Amino acid sequence: METAAVRSSLGLTLLGADMPVVMTAQLLFRADDPYAVETVFDLGEGEPVRWLFARDLLDEGLVHPVGDGDVHVAPGADPMGDPTVQLHLSSPGGVAVLEASADDVLAFLEQVYAMVPPGQESLFLDLDDALDRLREERSPEH
Repeated sequence: METAAVRSSLGLTLLGADMPVVMTAQLLFRADDPYAVETVFDLGEGEPVRWLFARDLLDEGLVHPVGDGDVHVAPGADPMGDPTVQLHLSSPGGVAVLEASADDVLAFLEQVYAMVPPGQESLFLDLDDALDRLREERSPEH
């Protein structure tokens, strides 16, 4: 059975370079992993880069700075004054600050919350399946 999902392309601008770099990322939300959003950056070189972070970060980051560790999200504005969301991603390889339209992020979140409303996430978790997968990963045969 296929898991219900929301997929969306998100236009991003990489900030901090001499010239801003425009790119597209794919956002993926799956109902069977209701707390997370996967973001895939395909830079055209090598394997796509994947980041997994809490969907609440995107929502809260529309209003105020939020985040711990490798992912921080904060509201911003583009040169025309239109609202944006800034994603601050850090890894051992470096730091990237990406900016997206707040309207585009909000449109994605509206679809996500229509599928799995806030506070209803636990109704979509299959804990038995998750435990089975953990057991398989820890099995000496794998």
